[in-house]
Amino acid sequence: MARFGYPQAQGLYDPAHERDNCGIGLVAHTKGRASHEIVADGLSILERMAHRAARGCDDRTGDGAGIMVAIPHSFFQVVVPREVGVDLPQPGRYGVGNIFLPRRKDEREECRRVLEGFIAEQGQTVLGWRDVPTDNRSIGRDARESEPVVRQVFVRADDDLDQEAFERQLLLIRKQAYHAIREMDLEEVDAYYVCSLSSRTLVYKGQLTPEQLSEYYPDLRNSDFRSHVALVHARFSTNTFPSWSRAQPMRFMSHNGEINTLRGNVNRMR
Repeated sequence: MARFGYPQAQGLYDPAHERDNCGIGLVAHTKGRASHEIVADGLSILERMAHRAARGCDDRTGDGAGIMVAIPHSFFQVVVPREVGVDLPQPGRYGVGNIFLPRRKDEREECRRVLEGFIAEQGQTVLGWRDVPTDNRSIGRDARESEPVVRQVFVRADDDLDQEAFERQLLLIRKQAYHAIREMDLEEVDAYYVCSLSSRTLVYKGQLTPEQLSEYYPDLRNSDFRSHVALVHARFSTNTFPSWSRAQPMRFMSHNGEINTLRGNVNRMR
């Protein structure tokens, strides 16, 4: 006899726990030891959640995928002197911003000018900018049409600030710059987005499928790219349109859309 709907509650199974939402995963070393294996395992988790991530009618355009890691100091120690021409301070004494920028050069420079202005206004120092290597050969047409320029800004902390105070300054910088840029008359203003700006964490993400993330960002495949934690997210957008900025993680966290589950909706009705 055919059976419709969910099975009855039995053993460890309860139909109230059914989910229809994004995919989220976390891997970490309990003693805080950074390694590239943690990053690789996080990416492996992400790729195995492809069934939790939606795609457009163009199968190569995903709803979004991303990873949050700790600042990979060992990696930046190698690439920043070579690519940016500066030496980095000790971990915790500098912040890194992963930033989406307009493709138009003049508007990109305007965003850069505004952001650097607020960095100086808050008493911090811009060490330099890095062009983040990207490879868009695997992404679909829709994702490519709205693809931003991705750059990293390195910010040195004022000597009088501890790390907690520095984090607060980075938050103020990000918020002030965002609102100032949104008020500007830029054709590609929606392309500007700060994925993360922190002395602790770094987010790589985009309007990608789970399998495309490590292909798009070669940094993630570098053996020097090490972290003690990796938080990954595969997006299944339900009530918002996919975009580069709406991919997750959202700077320090991810959510898996539980408001769209049976239990979430029942609780909301109550």
